Amino acid sequence: GFQIAYRFAQPTPMVAMLDIHDSHAGRVIAGPSPWTTPDLPLRRYRDRFGNTCTRLLAPAGLLVLQAEALVREGAEVERAWPGTAQVASVPAAVQEFLRASRYCEVRPLQRHALLRFGELPSDRVRVQAICAHVARTIEYAPESADCTRGALRALQEGKGVCRDFAHAAIALCRAAGIPARYCMGYPPAGGDASAGFSAWFEAWVDGQWTAFDARTGGACPARIALARGRDAADAATSCAFGPCEPERIQVWSTRQDERVVLPAPAATAAPLALAS
Repeated sequence: GFQIAYRFAQPTPMVAMLDIHDSHAGRVIAGPSPWTTPDLPLRRYRDRFGNTCTRLLAPAGLLVLQAEALVREGAEVERAWPGTAQVASVPAAVQEFLRASRYCEVRPLQRHALLRFGELPSDRVRVQAICAHVARTIEYAPESADCTRGALRALQEGKGVCRDFAHAAIALCRAAGIPARYCMGYPPAGGDASAGFSAWFEAWVDGQWTAFDARTGGACPARIALARGRDAADAATSCAFGPCEPERIQVWSTRQDERVVLPAPAATAAPLALAS
């Protein structure tokens, strides 16, 4: 679950991506959609990547966004077509994740990626090698967070936060001809609640999306995704269209006996209307 507090100087429109991604729908045991304090009308819609977005008008003063859910462990599998054989071409729905994007510059890294990873025997081995390379090159430095830093700069500076590790690996994968996409969501069970949401990436390997974490050198513990996209620009936790000061953020992910039933939320969730 999470609890995020913002303070607004005036009524301000906002879009948030805080619902558990639909790919996990079959694993959600209990838990309402995110709600707000004070109660606000919420309008939900799907973006081009299938993420659930929530539009709201934040009032002047303090706004708290919160949610809690119980989710059965296990990884979701998302395929574009049946079968597990190696594919000779990338399906149309995946081709978008081969191109450069705002934070993942492909062209400047193409020669480097092909020389370093091009001769490896398979895409899976290439992705693992890219993750190991990024983990060696970039030092995790929470104090260095910079929303303007892209993959190339992260590799050059040798420091960053989880989104920088993901961007660097995504850019190198795309430069090596492997589709890759950015993921944002809950940290692994037992993660630091003060660290907020985390970022990792998925690469198109053996005909399906497979999760990797470049910060750990490749292995990716079970995660619950909230949003996916080309990079962090497509999967922002929230976007306020006016002055906004974040006051606190808590995100938690713990293991429980699945027989546990979550208590009802303290505040009644506002009714949700699907946007046309």
